[in-house]
Amino acid sequence: MAAALPWRRRETKKIANYRGLSFTTEVVQQLVVPTFVLDAEGKVIVWNKACETLTGMASGEVLGTRNHWRAFYGIERPCLADLMVEDRLEEIDHYYPIYHQSLEVAQGVHTENWCVMPLRGNQLYLEIDAGPIRDEEGNIVAVVETLRDMTLRQSAESRLRTMFECSPDPVWIIEDGRFVECNDSAIHTLGYASKDQFLNTHPSQLSPPVQPDGEDSYSKAERMMALARDKGLHRFEWIHTRADGSTFTAEVTLSVIDLAGRQAIYCAWRDISDRKRAEDALRLYAKVFENSGEAILITDRSNRIIAVNQALERDSGYCPEELLGKDPRVLSAHKTPRETYQLMWAALRESGYWQGELWDLRKDGMIYPKWAAISAIHDAKGELTNYIASFTDISERKAAEARIDHLAHHDALTGLFNRYSLENRLAQSLLAARRENQQLAVIFIDLDRFKVINDTLGHHVGDLLLIEVANRLSECVRESDIVARLGGDEFVVTLTSLANDMDAALVAKKIVATLGDTYEIDGKQLHTTPSVGISLFPANGEDVDTLMKNADTAMYHAKEKGRNNFQFFSPAMTAAATERLELERDLRSALANSEFELHYQPQVCATQNLVRGVEALIRWRHPERGLIPPLKFIPIAEETGVIEAIGTWVLNEACRQMAAWRQAGFDLQHVAVNLSAHQLRSPDLVSQVQAAIAHFGLSPGELELEITESVAMEDPERAIGQLRALRDSGVELAIDDFGTGYSSLAYLKMLPIHTLKLDRAFVRDIESDENDAAISAATLALARNLGLRVVAEGVETEAQRDFLSSHACNLLQGYLFGKPEPADVLSAHWQGSLSMPRRATN
Repeated sequence: MAAALPWRRRETKKIANYRGLSFTTEVVQQLVVPTFVLDAEGKVIVWNKACETLTGMASGEVLGTRNHWRAFYGIERPCLADLMVEDRLEEIDHYYPIYHQSLEVAQGVHTENWCVMPLRGNQLYLEIDAGPIRDEEGNIVAVVETLRDMTLRQSAESRLRTMFECSPDPVWIIEDGRFVECNDSAIHTLGYASKDQFLNTHPSQLSPPVQPDGEDSYSKAERMMALARDKGLHRFEWIHTRADGSTFTAEVTLSVIDLAGRQAIYCAWRDISDRKRAEDALRLYAKVFENSGEAILITDRSNRIIAVNQALERDSGYCPEELLGKDPRVLSAHKTPRETYQLMWAALRESGYWQGELWDLRKDGMIYPKWAAISAIHDAKGELTNYIASFTDISERKAAEARIDHLAHHDALTGLFNRYSLENRLAQSLLAARRENQQLAVIFIDLDRFKVINDTLGHHVGDLLLIEVANRLSECVRESDIVARLGGDEFVVTLTSLANDMDAALVAKKIVATLGDTYEIDGKQLHTTPSVGISLFPANGEDVDTLMKNADTAMYHAKEKGRNNFQFFSPAMTAAATERLELERDLRSALANSEFELHYQPQVCATQNLVRGVEALIRWRHPERGLIPPLKFIPIAEETGVIEAIGTWVLNEACRQMAAWRQAGFDLQHVAVNLSAHQLRSPDLVSQVQAAIAHFGLSPGELELEITESVAMEDPERAIGQLRALRDSGVELAIDDFGTGYSSLAYLKMLPIHTLKLDRAFVRDIESDENDAAISAATLALARNLGLRVVAEGVETEAQRDFLSSHACNLLQGYLFGKPEPADVLSAHWQGSLSMPRRATN
């Protein structure tokens, strides 16, 4: 399997590994043989259905973890795949005495062993094969392990032997009242060096002289073995003695078995010391319950209240009769976050204990916080019996903490964060930005002419103005951003998780406009404007002090520029931000001014070298800046919402041109138009497309709409509905940039598409990179099997064309056949050209 998976060269290994392993996981999931896959860190990345059936462990319990051993042995013990991933095959004899390693076939390993399956409650004899998947440098990137159940061919005696060797519990064989065999766990539990020290001894010799009930150990052991022989199975508690003299309580199970015609007793121990301690703790809780000054309640296993103490009556205001038989949620104020309860129940299930803060409601309607400590109680069999919870009213402590915290972290006048809190939060935001490789902006704001207002009208008016400025600033940003007052009329805003530099410019523009509006303060209309400076992480600094200093410097630069504006610390960035804002402004009027035009790139039949279609590509011919490429203005159009109007224009213009070419006699089969994510989400899309087809008289299949793989997968169910409606309207549908997104093959087969467009990233190196060649060939084969045609983008060389033609690619698009050109240029080129067949005319 490993040899069939292509891997990209070093600089793109990560992407290639991901693709290769994704393909492997798709294959493994379909196998009927129980199979799982570990990645290079030993984590499970595939656990197929057959493996779930064999082990009893669902994939959701094991995927992404290293806990797969729980499905096989019940103790932490490496699988074959673990030994291979961790390069520990020299230890294989210790875990798998029957094995064979093949150096010829990808260095695989085969073994046959008994395996305890704790989740299924039995043991199976398995044939196990493990094989590595390596990259081109020979490094293991994953290991595939397959399992085959061969239990029926093994004898009962062999199964019993394996059960001895693999059981995590101490296991013994008793004949004639003496231990004659045991497993390693028994030796370790008792603390002896070897079994020879106690074999052929009576069970009472590994016990104190007398058991807790007063019966001597010898007599009781004889009686227990007799009961087992009479009933076939007997279970009881027993005190055992270790080699060092210490004792522990065990649950002992005696089962009568047949060994080659001889009657023997199979004896299994389980240390239940923890459970016994829990029972003692329960008795202690009962005493605490009766005398504690803390509020305590007890519920049954169904979480119904069965007892409350006087302290709880005092704190809640309820008498016992009002609470008994009810769920404790009757006390809840419904203010505690849902996540807290989820964590509480998870902790109680996993560890049997949780403590944390809850919000309750007294009988008189008062809400109060309390500190809760809850324990789950189990009986001698390990079954849940009760929950015990104790509570302490922490109202006064919470109120005091809140007051202290607010005073320490907030500005007393405006309620915004103060300098201390700003620096701490900014430092935390910088750590997150480094970790997530994101940008961050620090915006320094100073109010122009504030001193004049404050000195002329008084500090009272100045304070009210500062409070209103703080309110307006908070409305300009997201909740995740930081707004602080440093003192006087100086404010700082920190913008986190920026997608690009221009996001900061947009917020700064909003701040300048908002703070520049008229203020109504104490019956007076006041006017002030802000000077705003911006510094960016990491471009203008990587620590709090540097970013603050550079934002302050940029703010003074804004004052030098005439106030009431914003400036980036970098002049070049200020120019870029200004250009972006100007483009946004001009883009809003570009459609009305007829500044857009469509260029068309031919799509050529791979076998006949004839133009069969064209892709319509938008261009913006700016009256001052000239031709602006789509990558520069399309993102702005999407952010500002004008993309839908532009998309509608492109759709109608392309349909108009298609009708014109058909009227001119050119035998084009279709024109392809790109759809944006905004258009695909629009409820008017289908009606707009139907109207355009009807208006220009296009036949079914003459209009092809392209959506990118990532747009289709953004909301697959919604996309499928829209695309089906478009297909039913006679529109051809294509997935653009196939293979570069994160789509699912399960959704791909459901999408009502006709065409896949092979991304230029794979075509570019198809001559020199065998990985790209393999991926391209696989995509073409996939499309062929799904009944889809393929258009390969970015074809620039004869070798690329020959490769794609030899693998039955339908249409080719790229500079080898022509760059995108205006319609009139293409029309002139096609006149009399053999590469463009003409329609037959009557």
